[in-house]
Amino acid sequence: MALVRRVNNSFGFVLNTFYCKCIVNIKKLKRESNIMRYSNLAGAEILEDYQTFAQMIKFRQTEAKKSVIIKISEVSHIEHLKQFCECYARIVNIFPYNTIDNNRFVLMECSSDKDVEALRKIAVCKASPEYAHCVTPFFLYKPRFKLHINQKTLNKDNYEYYSNFETPNLDEINQSLKKIESVSNQMMFLYNALRITELNIRLRFYTATQISYYLSQLFINLSVVPFGSSVNGFGQIGCDLDLLCKTNISSDDKSGWKKFLFMTQVIPLVDRNEQKHFLDVVGTIMRTCIPGITDVKKILEARVPIIKFRNLYTNMQCDLSSTNMTALHMSELLYLYGQLDRRVKPLVFTIRKWARNMNLTKENPGQWITNFSLTLLILFYLQTKDILPSLTSIKIFSDKSNTIDNFDWFLKWKNTVSSNDESLSKLLCEFFEYYSFFDFKTQGLCLRDGITKVKKDVSPLYIYNPFNPSLNVSKNVTISELLRLVEHFQRAFHIMVYSTEKDTLVKLINFDLNLTINNGFNNKNKSEFINEKFIPNVTDTNNLQKMEKNIIK
Repeated sequence: MALVRRVNNSFGFVLNTFYCKCIVNIKKLKRESNIMRYSNLAGAEILEDYQTFAQMIKFRQTEAKKSVIIKISEVSHIEHLKQFCECYARIVNIFPYNTIDNNRFVLMECSSDKDVEALRKIAVCKASPEYAHCVTPFFLYKPRFKLHINQKTLNKDNYEYYSNFETPNLDEINQSLKKIESVSNQMMFLYNALRITELNIRLRFYTATQISYYLSQLFINLSVVPFGSSVNGFGQIGCDLDLLCKTNISSDDKSGWKKFLFMTQVIPLVDRNEQKHFLDVVGTIMRTCIPGITDVKKILEARVPIIKFRNLYTNMQCDLSSTNMTALHMSELLYLYGQLDRRVKPLVFTIRKWARNMNLTKENPGQWITNFSLTLLILFYLQTKDILPSLTSIKIFSDKSNTIDNFDWFLKWKNTVSSNDESLSKLLCEFFEYYSFFDFKTQGLCLRDGITKVKKDVSPLYIYNPFNPSLNVSKNVTISELLRLVEHFQRAFHIMVYSTEKDTLVKLINFDLNLTINNGFNNKNKSEFINEKFIPNVTDTNNLQKMEKNIIK
């Protein structure tokens, strides 16, 4: 009877919430429907701008190979440096920036890699007989005489100067959000304020190219490529740079000779011990030979062995792993989903900002939900709304279109399945509602098929790995963290229903304000809101508590 009462109370709360939502927010939703319509956002007008993941990676790698980074001592030297370099190379773009230790650099993009070679040829090295000097792809510009720059010819306004790449603080964000009337437009502002800048993207690919520059001298078929947030479209300012060593199949067969070959030392990279040995060697090379690399830490006993390091010249905190191709495929999938509908990225950015401010996600791994798992929750929810296709649908419709290199297959899917043009505000509200009453006890999320499936084990939160359905990508999340997550989902839903249009997002992303507003919510019996039928219980299995203690990190 007690359980029945709890279910009835929850059902009553849902009905009451739906009623309040209709009464309080009907004007809001009607106004937003006129402000932001998305029916054509995945249509033909963006076909010309669409790049596949492979095309994007190749474009950025080519861009990095055409670029150089030059250290300068004064901002006033930029114009003089440009004039000097133009005597030897064609300059396309200049991006001045400060690093976290207040050193000044210029990322200079040339017209071609031949221009980069021309600059390398004129550079000299002031070598000392007491040291061995490593050749680097970085340069230092030191004018022979003190420059007396005419301020009228300096043209500082031609350059946008970047300093430390810091995320806007919460007060600055709040002040800007208060000036915007629509929740959907507030979400768009948040996305534009937090996303990785153009310079940041260039520096990430330059960092990967720099590591490749050295390792390719020893390993002829090895390159270093970014993956994760740096390339999937969901990266925020300040996020780490994830790198992996990718082995390439050589296509160099210009002469056709098969009898005269390089002798090579083969280094196997298949099993975990082999990868650990390889990364151990690479870590030593990086610490010894690559300038700007500091704080090198070999974390070889982790589930995925990595090398952590910081690049002082590009302002990047990096993690380097060995041949983790599944992670690269996952990055491609998220990149594709982010390209298919322009609502996806603002929604993901808003929810991830909310989760970090509520302390639901953290910088270090642990028993809490990760940004990656949270993003999969959002993408699955959008699949249930027929905004994004499942992997199975992608295969079916791309097979019909005989291509996945453009939007043809997606337009066919959309015309067949989806006509969803709901506003960002409505999607955000219904996301919190969806997971407030989700059956986490028995159901797992399957993005491969776009449906819920019965969980394969007793993990509190179960998200099937899209590329390996036998694995749960959220196995680290414990019962206590899932309960906390659901409670915050319901608080957020409560805020969206009862807040005015202009205050909604500010209330969502401010922790103290969130708790104050929801004081009445917290004082109620949780059983009225969190249906125990849908939450795993520690008595479900004798091994569940052991699972919490032996969490996968």
